[in-house]
Amino acid sequence: MRSCYLPPVFPVLALVLMPFLPFVNSAGLWLGLPKMMVWGGFWCLMFTPALLLSERLMARSGEEE
Repeated sequence: MRSCYLPPVFPVLALVLMPFLPFVNSAGLWLGLPKMMVWGGFWCLMFTPALLLSERLMARSGEEE
């Protein structure tokens, strides 16, 4: 697997594992919102920098070839 495909894997794993993480899937609020909503929103927003990094890594590897 090429290294340019790795950055988006972290947000995907965080979102897939969200219901199984005990500190996220519990009663309580973060910033006045349910924990799962904050966790999911944060990792959805982290897709943008992860995809940007992935795109730049692919562009750099394309220039070398």
